[in-house]
Amino acid sequence: MSTELLEFFSVYGLSAVVVILALGQFGAPLPTSILLMTVGALLVEGDISASQAFLWSLGGAILGDQLGYAAGRFGGSRLRDIVSRRPAYAERLAKAEALSARWGALGVFLTRWLFSPLGPTVNIVSGLARLRWSVFLLWDVAGETVWVGGYLAIGYLFSSSISAIADVIANAAWLLAAAAVTLFLGWRVLKAARGHPV
Repeated sequence: MSTELLEFFSVYGLSAVVVILALGQFGAPLPTSILLMTVGALLVEGDISASQAFLWSLGGAILGDQLGYAAGRFGGSRLRDIVSRRPAYAERLAKAEALSARWGALGVFLTRWLFSPLGPTVNIVSGLARLRWSVFLLWDVAGETVWVGGYLAIGYLFSSSISAIADVIANAAWLLAAAAVTLFLGWRVLKAARGHPV
């Protein structure tokens, strides 16, 4: 799929980046990080201006997040029921709800770049929880600025080694997410073992 997306990008340019990032941030399983690194690598050639690449990429990422928020806000409990019917989605929804309950609006910021696999689900959960849109937007823009800027910079700095870096980053993101969940669950088990309510 990565090859097809990169071909789509080569034909349609930065407008393709907006579409791909919006779909990816909405929840479609697309290699958005690899796309951003590729765009960053192209900055070395000088074919694209850094400001245009950043703004178009940021716009696409924020658009996808806003669509997810709107789906949660206006889909309400009906959407939650649909999502909960599938075990994989139900598990992701439970993790996103736990993260949102623990971190609140800061969870929106953290799931843009640190716990990015949970980002699309946190968008929906934020809408379901009726987090104020202005608060969601503020933390969303801040987090996506870190994510987009970081991956464009990685692509720019390591343009000759993009495919190797993409593999390392994909594995590291899942490792960080798994470590965070493990630490959280370990803390909960420890509290339960000590007789404290969890």
